[in-house]
Amino acid sequence: MTTGIEPSAPVSRKTAAPRSAAVRRAAVYLTLATASLINFISYAPLDVRAHEKAWGDALSYYAMSEHTGAQVDNPFALRMLSPWLVHLANKVTGLSLDVLWLGFTAVVTLACTVVFFEFCWRHLNLHLFTSVLAAIALSCTFWYAPYAFSNPFLVDPLNNLLYLIALWLLFKRKLPLFTLVIIVGTINKETTLLLAPLYPLLAWTRSRSLRDRQVLFGVLATAVAALAYAGFRLWAQNFIGGSYSFGSGQGNQSLASNIVFALSSNKRSEHAALFDTFHFFWIIFGYGLYRLYRQRGPLNPLLVSSVYLALCCLAGRMVATDTQRVFVMLAPLVIGVVAVTLDNQRSDIRRFLVGVLAFLYIALNLRLVPDDTKFLVEIGGLILFAALIYSQSWLPRGRPKTAVQSQGHC
Repeated sequence: MTTGIEPSAPVSRKTAAPRSAAVRRAAVYLTLATASLINFISYAPLDVRAHEKAWGDALSYYAMSEHTGAQVDNPFALRMLSPWLVHLANKVTGLSLDVLWLGFTAVVTLACTVVFFEFCWRHLNLHLFTSVLAAIALSCTFWYAPYAFSNPFLVDPLNNLLYLIALWLLFKRKLPLFTLVIIVGTINKETTLLLAPLYPLLAWTRSRSLRDRQVLFGVLATAVAALAYAGFRLWAQNFIGGSYSFGSGQGNQSLASNIVFALSSNKRSEHAALFDTFHFFWIIFGYGLYRLYRQRGPLNPLLVSSVYLALCCLAGRMVATDTQRVFVMLAPLVIGVVAVTLDNQRSDIRRFLVGVLAFLYIALNLRLVPDDTKFLVEIGGLILFAALIYSQSWLPRGRPKTAVQSQGHC
């Protein structure tokens, strides 16, 4: 017997599912905020004159937030978006620039981890457990977040966020929004323009025809973005009142001299610096790309995007001095491919081992591992990964994955 006011069973199930998803999402966001807050407290210079501890290009960006159009070294003077946003917030709120830079860096970096979680969960269609671990790993990748907290006057956090959003729009084939993000991103850092050719490239991998509409529209959008950036450079140089030649190095030196400087710096530790960016995740990333190649051939979107962006980072290293800060732009793809590779571990013991793997990665990034044992931890992580891949006979795999394979959504 019913009272006449109880909802039917199907309606109850329909309303319960969104509520359950909302509760899980809120719990995840709180977890990511907690991890970000711990890293922020651990690394950020929390005092009223934090800028006095800044170094490198952060000094230029801080000067630009004090005075829009400050004549600082090239190419920093043309990376105006982040300093301008902080400058504008200072005019509106009256808060000190130090506080605003700290808050801006914290909020934008947290936004990166949240967007990356949604990218893994909603677009790559990974399980919730894997998506959360991947987002936490991203938030603890040293050169992606803790380093930015330690020197919180950089354009890197906003650049990372715009890169991530652009990649998501790229995979969803939202060309107008993708182009808009690219154009906005170039005002923050010119390297964002490197993503623009990826749209026609991926469109060509789908159609195998240069006459395909998406390929042609992608080429047109790339040209529009390039022209928009060229127009911005002309305006910015006139506004600043200085000459900043395209592609030149720090201090407005020539491109050739900056390449020589980049190649001669850190000669003895350069390879270690590159490996230090993602530690043993580099190896899992390489294995993941190999699996994508075996499953769907050389034109898998994740594979193509990863190789393309890696080549862009190699080129960018020629005009930059920090290897890790260049290659960390690969973070969404590296950790995303690692997450795809580990997503089929369904039993409790396998989930536990994946959690241990993520813990080792986080411990290496947060410098919790003594230098004399780092090599052993790196090897231990690779052995654990190999055990997960090749242990079907003695570790239960659990229930098979029911969701659509993530690779097919790119």
